[in-house]
Amino acid sequence: MHPVLLTFRLGGAEVTLGAYATFYTLAWVVALALGTVVAWRRGMPWWRALLFYLVTLVVGIAGARLLDVATNWGVYAEDPGLAYGFEFHGFSLYGGLLLAAGAGVLLARPLRVPLWRAADSAVPAMAAAIVLMRTGCYLRGCCFGEVTSLPWGITFPNGSPAWSYQLATGETGLLGFTGAVHPVHPTQIYEIIAAAVFGALAVWLMMRGRRGRAAQGAGGAEGGTPPAAARVRGSVAEGAPFLVFMLGFTLFRVAEYYLRPSPLTTSEPGWFYPALYAVIIVGVAAVLAARAGLLRRR
Repeated sequence: MHPVLLTFRLGGAEVTLGAYATFYTLAWVVALALGTVVAWRRGMPWWRALLFYLVTLVVGIAGARLLDVATNWGVYAEDPGLAYGFEFHGFSLYGGLLLAAGAGVLLARPLRVPLWRAADSAVPAMAAAIVLMRTGCYLRGCCFGEVTSLPWGITFPNGSPAWSYQLATGETGLLGFTGAVHPVHPTQIYEIIAAAVFGALAVWLMMRGRRGRAAQGAGGAEGGTPPAAARVRGSVAEGAPFLVFMLGFTLFRVAEYYLRPSPLTTSEPGWFYPALYAVIIVGVAAVLAARAGLLRRR
């Protein structure tokens, strides 16, 4: 835990760079730049890609705040200014992902952006952003897991969010007042690993699809037609890498949900997030199956 990255003086004023704010800002900048570059490398005009991802990013940030407001209403009811303030707090990842995805669907046609190619191109950016954001969470000490006795459990220091939570819920007993903290699941690190693994899988699928399309183009140029089975095995439908990433990462989030304690400020029922994840999993799996079926028919 290292919530403050750097403190320095600028024009006579002391400036503090917090880990959470710094890494979240870095995540947004990296996501916008990486998504634009990948899309440009995959044949999209760079300015259209930049505009597309910029708008979806802004909408996604708003969506992340809106879902946090909905699930932690008590906090915002006491101070409504927190809902639209520029302070770095209160972001719910899936609120951002869902609203950004909806914005992308609406923007694709007017901006003449190929929707599925843009979605696939965004996966490396999404994975990198999640890694950076959860790094900020780990350094700040938030988004921690349940108490664990596993050898890789993390013991956050006295004064950390984990210590405050354990003290408030009585998990540490009277020892909590002396600074005793139980080790917890490093759920931030779990999420970093999951984003990296499923992001790498999606990139591999994109590369495989590109090789398959290149091979089919070469076969057509030489006057030959590869067998149908070979075409299917060597091809990956556009959109499949994005859908695989979303499916795998959401399945991980279902498991992680039960490793993280519910915030003391939460106002959402315990079934809300499992139900949300279930709807996403079923919907993504259905679209992925449809995309695979379309490829076979072609």
